[in-house]
Amino acid sequence: MASSFGFDLRTLEVFMIAVETGNLTTTAERLGTTQSSVSQTLANLEQNLAVRLLDRTVRPLRVTTEGRFLYDRASHLLAEARKTNRDILKGQFQQLHTVRIALVDSLATAVGRHLIDAVRRRTEDWSITTGLSHMHAPALLSRQVDIIISDDALDDHDDLARHPILREPFVLVLPPDFEGDVMSLARLQARHEFVRYPAHSLIGQTIERYLRHQRVELPRRLHLDNTFAIIATVAAGVGWAITTPLCLYQSGLQGRSVVCRPLPGQPLFRQLTLVSRRNELWDLPRVIAEDSCEILRERFLADVAGSLPWVASLIHVGEPGQR
Repeated sequence: MASSFGFDLRTLEVFMIAVETGNLTTTAERLGTTQSSVSQTLANLEQNLAVRLLDRTVRPLRVTTEGRFLYDRASHLLAEARKTNRDILKGQFQQLHTVRIALVDSLATAVGRHLIDAVRRRTEDWSITTGLSHMHAPALLSRQVDIIISDDALDDHDDLARHPILREPFVLVLPPDFEGDVMSLARLQARHEFVRYPAHSLIGQTIERYLRHQRVELPRRLHLDNTFAIIATVAAGVGWAITTPLCLYQSGLQGRSVVCRPLPGQPLFRQLTLVSRRNELWDLPRVIAEDSCEILRERFLADVAGSLPWVASLIHVGEPGQR
């Protein structure tokens, strides 16, 4: 299969030695080939790139402006290729070059700094993004990111590896002056407005499916962009919302004067899963999953147990059944 770049690493190596020696015969000797082979390789390179790289009418050979540009770029490409070759031959796979991670906002707030520490130890370069949770799964499938921690475990794709992170219940969040239990969402709506997550968010879509399943029709008046805004609106007495303990933790569980109650009827759960392409990232996905779970147990669960003990008993971190 022909290269679509106009050159390969061997061609760049020939070109670089020719520039450095200024002589085709010396280049051929260093490469263990013939002068005519070197000349033909350089001619093909110039033809493929449609530029003149070397002035062969003078001795020693003189590099052109275009040739100098290619020489500088080729130096970096070949240096990285040599390093890659050495690391593979030595079996040095522990330090990955680049890892890109996308995760839900609420988890980033809970474990962000510790997650970054774990990634730094195993990679030369990295990026972590949040927001637009509905785009995380497509980004993983199209190789725009390497790891996601998401509400969508992509269960229909057999080539992916999964590590359970958190299973938590959805809860009602009510104004600070609310008293008693909630027996019906319809009755609740008669007293306060329902505050919705954005329709494109995965958590918003899950809540809307739950409402349809419960056959509850609620006016579509309040759509707020994030948990901070939603909880602040509820705390101000404007309305009520459905969210999860981790989202409450993200927005400041201790400092929010809101009332939490169980959802009436059948419970609803949110499952966060770390998903990656199988066998590509050494043990980094497992390490990140274990670190995330440990941080959630030490920090998130402890705070929830102190503020909402009835909720803490319904939360599972890691594999099903683990606490």
